[in-house]
Amino acid sequence: MKELRNLNPTLQLRLFMNFLGALTFSTVGSAMTIYYNKYLGAGVTGVLLIISSVLVFLAGLYAGHLTDKRGRRPVMLFSTFITVIGAATATFSNSPWFFSPWTTYFGFLILNFGFGFFNTASSAMIVDLTDETNRKEVYSLQYWGLNLGILIGSALSGFFFRDFLFELLLAITLEELLAFFLVLFKIPESFDPSKSPVKKENIFKAYRTVSKDKIFMIYCFASIFVAMIFAQVDYYLPVHLSDSFKTIYIFGFEIYGQRMLSLVLITNTLLVVVLMSTINKLTKNWTRSRGFGVGMIMQGGGFIIAFIGRDFTTEMIAAVVLTVGEMICVPFAQALRADLMAGNRVGTYTGVFNVTQTLGNILCGMMLSGSAIYGNVGMVVLMVFVIALGVGPALVAIRMHEHPRMGIALETEEIR
Repeated sequence: MKELRNLNPTLQLRLFMNFLGALTFSTVGSAMTIYYNKYLGAGVTGVLLIISSVLVFLAGLYAGHLTDKRGRRPVMLFSTFITVIGAATATFSNSPWFFSPWTTYFGFLILNFGFGFFNTASSAMIVDLTDETNRKEVYSLQYWGLNLGILIGSALSGFFFRDFLFELLLAITLEELLAFFLVLFKIPESFDPSKSPVKKENIFKAYRTVSKDKIFMIYCFASIFVAMIFAQVDYYLPVHLSDSFKTIYIFGFEIYGQRMLSLVLITNTLLVVVLMSTINKLTKNWTRSRGFGVGMIMQGGGFIIAFIGRDFTTEMIAAVVLTVGEMICVPFAQALRADLMAGNRVGTYTGVFNVTQTLGNILCGMMLSGSAIYGNVGMVVLMVFVIALGVGPALVAIRMHEHPRMGIALETEEIR
């Protein structure tokens, strides 16, 4: 906590907002896939999630350019206003006075659109306010805080989602309203747009310039499939547990599919909160290639175990394996990403990178829709290919970054 107190006040506030947002949203986030699957079916759910991801894709692209051209704060202010509207719509759609899964989806569509803007501007602001001496520390605190928020939120989800969805959505609405006023009154601008090379560029030229950074683009390609691995907790895993998990009773307490999902999430975040520092010490002398490769293979392998399993023991083993892999991989991946995004185009670089998450979500939605045909075995086979496509190109990008060929090095320098 000493490290947190020594940070810039704006960074302290941003980390608090990240924690609070993670806490409230995780009370419903993953379980909404079960909600849609229950009321609309797996096939429709997959299509709806793809539509949502496409919208976030477009929002992230535009936000990346806009945050370099207009500044971080205006984009954050606009985005929090939008998320309040989306959260309020979803809340009303599950209230005692009105119920509709379709308007619930529409509310979350607006909410995700706002998140697409906010995450891009927020990430760029964190880069603005940090340097090489404290950036890793800030990202570690952010990662720890997010997981602590998810830990608390997932626990609340397991006990309250089924019977108190309205109250959980109301909490999200109030949190987003608080975020709007914090940005309005407490968060100053961190970037002078007049100094940005993007100031006089249109969006197409700005992204065309970034696309010439070959190392970054190779890493982004790999990151699409890395995002698919991370996203399984929001896509196929909830459906698998909802449809296939064998309900058990532990000391008289019923563990059904949705509660098993909450236990997986709680196990994941609890291990991160408790063991992250230890894992960092054990892997501090590892190369980027070793850390990224071992971590991603373990995390992807953990999801494969989860997809095969149908019982409590197997799912808990899967949770531990995928979490250890995540803890190994994340610090290496974040450090490399920060290095590759250095320069005066942070917003545009962030926009491009955030698109990888969206594309990963789109592909996950397609996998989810197809799972109605090929089932668990098909998902396991697809995950093997996803892991290979996530790890292979990333290792190539790491090697090129650490041992750049002259042509690529010079081209990258010109961009930055």
